[in-house]
Amino acid sequence: MSGQSSNDDIYLFVMRHGEAESPRVDDKSRQLTPMGRQQAANAAIWLKEHYCTNGSVDLALVSPYRRAKQTHDVVSADIVAEKVESNEDIVPEGSPKLVSDYIDARIHSATNGKKPIRSLLVVSHMPFVSYLVDELCHTYTTSLFSTASIAVIQYSLSQHKGRLVTHYQGL
Repeated sequence: MSGQSSNDDIYLFVMRHGEAESPRVDDKSRQLTPMGRQQAANAAIWLKEHYCTNGSVDLALVSPYRRAKQTHDVVSADIVAEKVESNEDIVPEGSPKLVSDYIDARIHSATNGKKPIRSLLVVSHMPFVSYLVDELCHTYTTSLFSTASIAVIQYSLSQHKGRLVTHYQGL
């Protein structure tokens, strides 16, 4: 991982799904458009070139909504997650505090295990991704995420706090 600064820090990648088809009655089943697939592919290439040079992350947390799962599938062509979890809490109306606490607990429990988590990808939705970045970094700027954009957070295990390093906005 390029840019890693200390043994205490890990990288969190908070990603919004690619462009999806127009809203419909069942928001959960909306699919990616061809543009959304291209956006996700471009984001994966960027992430691999800049942060995931080994082509993997330790854990991916993915919203159960179709467009988020499809985005993760596209990203997986370039960046494979050693473990993938579908997470019902990272939907558009999810609780950022709950998920931030969950991420912190997962990271800390893994540090005492055989395989520590050094990189984690979250694939979710607006406005949740904005609020999650604020919660993880203890800032309240509510960044806007274009489709398939990725916030890169350097997260300190000892401080239980992240720092926004960059925000890839994509196409």
